[in-house]
Amino acid sequence: MSHILFVCEACGFSADQELHEGQPGGAHLLNQLMPLYENWARKSELEIQTVGCLCACDRPCAVALGATNKITYLFGDLPPLESAEALLKLGELYLDSEDGYILPAKLPLVLRHRRYARIPPVPVVVNIESS
Repeated sequence: MSHILFVCEACGFSADQELHEGQPGGAHLLNQLMPLYENWARKSELEIQTVGCLCACDRPCAVALGATNKITYLFGDLPPLESAEALLKLGELYLDSEDGYILPAKLPLVLRHRRYARIPPVPVVVNIESS
């Protein structure tokens, strides 16, 4: 099963954070996340993909976490300079969950009040045609 953490490249900083070095928040989040990810023991189980936009512009910085037959999560208003470790911890919880459900109290503190969508899983449909 493929597990993917989608990181919005275009996301800015939330209203309470100022722009850093002329780069969007998504770029800063990736700059924080990728070195940790490269040394993460479970790297082979979770892919990180950048996306041009998650259409969460009113709640930047945004990421989504999903897998086939698992709940998909959308997080926003992330502090890009402080969320990388929490996202890898989220990844561990998600990988260890059969259906993707993570108790809100188990979420890393920086993520607890920043989850704003929990989308039901899309089941895999096997189409068997009789001959």
